[in-house]
Amino acid sequence: MNINITNRNDKVSPALREKIEAWLEESQRRYNVITSAQVTIEKSNGKEEIVEATVHATGKDLFAKASEENLYAALDSLAHKIDKQLAKIRDIQTNKKGSSVPLMAEPEEEIAEEEE
Repeated sequence: MNINITNRNDKVSPALREKIEAWLEESQRRYNVITSAQVTIEKSNGKEEIVEATVHATGKDLFAKASEENLYAALDSLAHKIDKQLAKIRDIQTNKKGSSVPLMAEPEEEIAEEEE
């Protein structure tokens, strides 16, 4: 997986780079569809931190943007948004049209009552 992290106003600190890479590696391990990612960090108006991410998954390009006063809060919000999109892609790929929908298992209590 190719990860590119850019900060428009400053250098990317090693701690910030580790946090972003850990999040993307965890998402890759969980969803197994990420091929590359571009994360851009920008400080606007002196107070807000804006974080944007473009994640290239198999067959899709995902984009999310989050802004918070705290950079780490913005990263957490961004991670949540991207993970929701990745979960949706995984669900669509596993539940394609024409595949059988798993049946709900009947509770064992009802079956036991019918036998008596």
